Amino acid sequence: MELRWLESFVVVAEELHFARASDRLHLAPSALSAQIRALESHLGARLIDRGRRTRPALTSAGRLFLEEARLTLAQAARAEAVGRRAGRGEVGHAQIAYVASAAFSGVLTDVLSRCAALGTELTVQVRELETPAQLEALACGDVDVGFLRWRPEYPPEVTATCLLSEQVVLALPAAAPLAAYETVAAAKLRDECFVAPHFDEEYGCRDQILEVAEQGGFTPRCAPPVRDFIAALTMVGGGLGVALVPDSLRRVRIPGVAYRPLADVAPTTRLVGAYRRGETSPAVRGVIRRLREAAAATASA
Repeated sequence: MELRWLESFVVVAEELHFARASDRLHLAPSALSAQIRALESHLGARLIDRGRRTRPALTSAGRLFLEEARLTLAQAARAEAVGRRAGRGEVGHAQIAYVASAAFSGVLTDVLSRCAALGTELTVQVRELETPAQLEALACGDVDVGFLRWRPEYPPEVTATCLLSEQVVLALPAAAPLAAYETVAAAKLRDECFVAPHFDEEYGCRDQILEVAEQGGFTPRCAPPVRDFIAALTMVGGGLGVALVPDSLRRVRIPGVAYRPLADVAPTTRLVGAYRRGETSPAVRGVIRRLREAAAATASA
C-alpha cells in the first residue's frame, strides 16, 4: 500500500467530488480514479460509492478507513520531519566528556548553551573524565566530544580545536607570607612544594612547573600527585604546598586559597575540544559546529 493512495483517498473523502480532488492533487481524473481503484483492490474492500446520479459517498468501510488513513499520513509526516531534523543534527544524542577546569572556564557551558539555543531536541550527556581517559574513550567511540587540556599528540582517529588559551597563575595558602605580594617572582618559589594533578602518564602542569623553576633557577620539589585541580587546590588550602593552575580556576573559592599572578614568567595552558576525524553522526557534527563557533568567538574577543 502506497502513501500516495492514502493521500488521494483522503482528499476524495474530504471533497466527495473527483474533479475538485483532482485539482487539489494536481492529478488527472483518470490517474486519481486509478489510484482509488488500486487501493480498494489492495484492501479487498470498496471505500467509495460512485453513484452515477449522486455525488460520491463513503461506504461504511470507507468511513472506518478514513480515520486510520489520516493517522497514517500524519505519522508518516512526523517520521519524515524527524528524519530531516536528524539529518541536520537537530535530533539525536551526543556524549561529552570534560576536565573539571573546562567547566570553570565557561567554554563548556557556552557550547551547551549554543546547542540549546537552536531549539533542537539534541540529548547531551556530560561526564567528568581525565584527559588520557578522554582520548581513549574518543578513539573507541565511548565519547563523542571531549573538553580537555592540550596534548602535543593525539590518537590518529582524533583531532582537536583550541578553545581557549589562558594564563597560568599561582595558587598558594592565603596565610602564607607570599600571599602578601600582588605578584610572585619565580625565584621566591624555590623552597615551595608544588602540588599538581597526575593524569596517569605525567604531571598535569609539569611543563609549567619546569618553566617557572627554570626562570627561578631551582629544581622543583613536587608533592605526590593528586587526581585533579580541585584536589590540588584542597591541598593548597590545607597549607601543604602551592599549585600552578589555569587562570579560570580563580572562580573556585576554596577556603584558605589565594591566587596570585607570576611576576617574571608567563606560562600558559590551552583548553581544546577533541572529536573523531570524519565523524558521521549528524547530531555529533552539530555539537562540533557549536564547538567551533565558540572557539571562533573566543578568538575574536
